[in-house]
Amino acid sequence: MDPFLIQFLALSLYVIFVGFCFCDGFGLHISRKLVWFAVFLLTSAYILKIRNEFDLALIIPIPTILAIALCAYEKMRAKNRL
Repeated sequence: MDPFLIQFLALSLYVIFVGFCFCDGFGLHISRKLVWFAVFLLTSAYILKIRNEFDLALIIPIPTILAIALCAYEKMRAKNRL
């Protein structure tokens, strides 16, 4: 199989699991989800441009840390509302 296709498939699964499942599980507001998707897209496009491949080791940490931070913020914000 083509390595580019495998990398693209891995990133697609990552977006499904983190972008939808994780962020929806914490009830992340739509604007914060859009920020997360934009950061993911920009990171992926930048790495693709400079490396000519989807280097998962460089792409995945940035959106993952952002997703955790956004969900922690959302949880803290929901706790303060109660």
